[in-house]
Amino acid sequence: MQDYGIWAVLTPLFTILLAVLTRQVILSLLTGSVFGFIVLHDFHILGGIKATLDGIIKIFADGGNAKTIIFMVLIGGIMRLVVVTGGMRSLVRALSEKSQLIKGRRSVQLLAMVITSLIFVESSINQLVAGVSTKKLAEKYAVPPEKMSYIIQTSCVSVCSSAMINGWGAAMMGVIGVQISKGFLTGEPFEILAGSMLYHFMAFFSLATVLFYIFTGASWGPMRKAELLTKYPRLKRKKVQQQNHTDPQDYVIEHPNSNSILNFLIPILSTVLAVPVMLYITGHGDFSKGSGSTSVYYAVIFGLSISFVWFMARRIFTIDSFFSEIYIGFASMVKISSVMIFAFLMGGICGDLHTGAYIAKISSSVIPPSLTIGFIFLISAIMSLATGTSWGTFAIMIPIGVQLGVSVGVPPEYMIGAAISGSIFGDMTSPISSDAIVASMATDCEHIEHIRTQFPYALVTGGIALLAYIILGLTL
Repeated sequence: MQDYGIWAVLTPLFTILLAVLTRQVILSLLTGSVFGFIVLHDFHILGGIKATLDGIIKIFADGGNAKTIIFMVLIGGIMRLVVVTGGMRSLVRALSEKSQLIKGRRSVQLLAMVITSLIFVESSINQLVAGVSTKKLAEKYAVPPEKMSYIIQTSCVSVCSSAMINGWGAAMMGVIGVQISKGFLTGEPFEILAGSMLYHFMAFFSLATVLFYIFTGASWGPMRKAELLTKYPRLKRKKVQQQNHTDPQDYVIEHPNSNSILNFLIPILSTVLAVPVMLYITGHGDFSKGSGSTSVYYAVIFGLSISFVWFMARRIFTIDSFFSEIYIGFASMVKISSVMIFAFLMGGICGDLHTGAYIAKISSSVIPPSLTIGFIFLISAIMSLATGTSWGTFAIMIPIGVQLGVSVGVPPEYMIGAAISGSIFGDMTSPISSDAIVASMATDCEHIEHIRTQFPYALVTGGIALLAYIILGLTL
């Protein structure tokens, strides 16, 4: 394995810094990718540029990447349908005007958190449904998209990484199973993971802080500025939303069967409920072994198919008008899909540079056993921030944590919990995190604004989690 030294870390950090400074995600990811490929090609500039162009095409050679990108485009079609048929408008009226269930800012935010927590099977569907369901309500009660993005993504990552009976859990149990086969652990993967979840502090504290901010209405830092912007005429805010908004605000097809809540529920529920079925099918009868990317890809196609049958039966669309509308929805996803493509490219570069292995290597100096739990959390957090992937991070850090724990006498459940907690930190803070990208899209939030406003909140929560791991280690 070639050692690229400090360049393994500088490449992703350069990309992240550039994104924060310029607020241009695609430009930053593209520049960072060129920089990374130049490093991989022994600093030959032309070779790096050529590899970047070839690498963009190779992204689609990976089935999982291609399915995720196509899913992002297709979901835009469903989002378009529920708006132009009045389904979204009807949902807003049903929740606010008719049932009085949603009466203000607090209840809108709680609704987003509840929806996100209930759909724990797959993180992309999870966030999209929560975002689509609450977007108009958030606008009505002046909850900024940055706040909704924070609530939806933080709740999503915390719940999905803790549920165990989804793709996240299956991946974690697979990593733990390897450690069992090598003799570092004894027992069943499910039981070990279940015990480790008791020490998944980042998830617990994140959910607690979301509830704190919802019920108290407190805000600070960049999030406070975003909150204040909602109190004034929509000058700057309006421009941002118009650049990102996936649907015209008020356009609804004039038809007797428009403006029905079923026009929202049928497309959305058919897509959501298809996910666990597809996980079962792709896992050949084992729900926990199903493919997440394949399942959501199949599910959104199923949802579009059901939508076609439903709207044709109600005669809201002709065949031509149906496809005209979903093509508009597809087109609205071009920007976010482009960001996803470059995020995948950067993730591959980090893998080729062995960024995770390098971070683990340079940080493996001798430390007191009492600090090993906090150490694993901290290194996992840095690694996930740099690479933008929680799955890739816990795949590397769980084995390191287990083996380090065995050598110093720390229970493996402590180390696994800390590794998972650190891994989700990057999901909440890195601009190249796919979950952060989806959260931005789902709430019509400018992506870098989502990262800028969420980062301080996640950093404080991460600091509390680190302190908890240090205290846990000192009690051994």
